[in-house]
Amino acid sequence: MPEPDPEAIIAALLPATGIPMDPAWRAAVAANLRVAAGIAQALQDFPLPDEVEPAPIFEPGR
Repeated sequence: MPEPDPEAIIAALLPATGIPMDPAWRAAVAANLRVAAGIAQALQDFPLPDEVEPAPIFEPGR
């Protein structure tokens, strides 16, 4: 899978969502997208055995 391009994501999503963004925020938003992509990649790369099952009920704080 290609490396995500934060600038392309911002350019595509801003018009689609209609959310205004101050141009001064663009670098910070792109930096946050890079961090989020790194976290997502770490989760995708984490090996799980086939026998692992998700919890049947989500209980916050447990």
